[in-house]
Amino acid sequence: MTILYYFLNNYCTVFKRGVFMKFYACLLSLISISSFAHIGSTQEEVYITSLKDLDLIKTHSALTIDHISHDGFELYGPTGMKEWLNNAGISYRENQIIPTKNKSSIDYPSFAEVEKNLKTFVAMNPSIAKLFSIGKSVDGRDLWVVKISDNVEIDEVEPEFKYISSMHGDEITGRELTQFLIRDLIAGYGVDQTITDLINNTEIFIMPSMNPDGSKRRQRGNARNVDLNRNFPDWTINETNTGANRQVETIAVMDFQKSRNFSLSANFHGGAVVVNYPWDSSYERHPFDGLLQDLSLKYADENPAMRGSREFNRGITNGADWYVLRGGMQDWSYFWYNDLQVTVELSDTKWPSYRYIPAFYQDNKQSMINFVEAIHQGAGFIMTNSTDKSGAVKISKVLNDGSRVSIGKFGFSRSEFYKVLSVGEYVFDIEINGESSSKTYSIVVENKISENGNYLILN
Repeated sequence: MTILYYFLNNYCTVFKRGVFMKFYACLLSLISISSFAHIGSTQEEVYITSLKDLDLIKTHSALTIDHISHDGFELYGPTGMKEWLNNAGISYRENQIIPTKNKSSIDYPSFAEVEKNLKTFVAMNPSIAKLFSIGKSVDGRDLWVVKISDNVEIDEVEPEFKYISSMHGDEITGRELTQFLIRDLIAGYGVDQTITDLINNTEIFIMPSMNPDGSKRRQRGNARNVDLNRNFPDWTINETNTGANRQVETIAVMDFQKSRNFSLSANFHGGAVVVNYPWDSSYERHPFDGLLQDLSLKYADENPAMRGSREFNRGITNGADWYVLRGGMQDWSYFWYNDLQVTVELSDTKWPSYRYIPAFYQDNKQSMINFVEAIHQGAGFIMTNSTDKSGAVKISKVLNDGSRVSIGKFGFSRSEFYKVLSVGEYVFDIEINGESSSKTYSIVVENKISENGNYLILN
């Protein structure tokens, strides 16, 4: 009733002028927009040209707000959204359409060409790289992932890192940049010392396109017009971590995450130039807020456009401080899997002319490598006498005076644990399910690549 009163009082004042039919249309539009069937629908999209109606729009959970700036913001929703905006008197313009007359804007590799590129890159050195699919899109396209590691066919005990790009199909820059990174990591093995050390001591997973159907259509949503970055379980409303009623692309990534031990990740988007860190879905500060800012700066400090940003201080922002996002992959990955993830917005234009892609890569290449390297600023353990032990680890940081401050308690499974942490000395108090006593160990975290990762080997 509060929303209804607000709407009637502020937007349906035409009734006071005696225009009953327009009032009736306003009321019907309100009822329609309030009963949209699917949160995250992208069937209609516009750009709202001011911020004055932002609070009203926020009251409708079926509408997706994106990329807020002083000029306005993007808005996505189901069929009927534009009618509601018109009846409500909210000013908007059509979102920028990818120009079809500009060859450099449309002359991106096709899905088949991306597949061919990935197979070509992997064939450069199959001893350190392999290509595999984690599932199929709605239209049946493979969701390709490249794994890069020195013993690529073996599941080694090493820190696990991942990049995922283009879960919004019309945000194409990251799809291209991740292909270039795959190529350069493979080509740089045995040539570049940092790249060689990373590949020898890390398991790196790169997924250039989570939404190939959307990219094929040059649209945000998948083939069902669903925003995949509003489709993950939302911890703020106590959703369960299951794939029920979720899109096939989302389920594939959820299953992939569950099967691994990722501890640091990033996902690539477009529409701004900034590194966005958790939380997205809550104004509450993340328990590792300071660490997340430091990790974000490892990326942004090497990127000229981010470093010199006038919109975002030093090129980074807290997600919710920018705009609240529900059902995003970033928050989900940490809340359920202890995987610190940031969102990297690569280009102000979502689908730039292809001729600019090499320059974007040059601006981001070192940042991308630095962020992978950051996974080695951490510590963990592996239990060698069993592969199926689970439990919890209480982590405390040792201060300069020898006292300890609790960092938190974190679950582990499959006899393995790893966590990215700030530099310093820590104490791990490990509790194993089914065992009455805990075990305590000390470990030091440094900002350097460790041989096969900074792991305690426990018998």
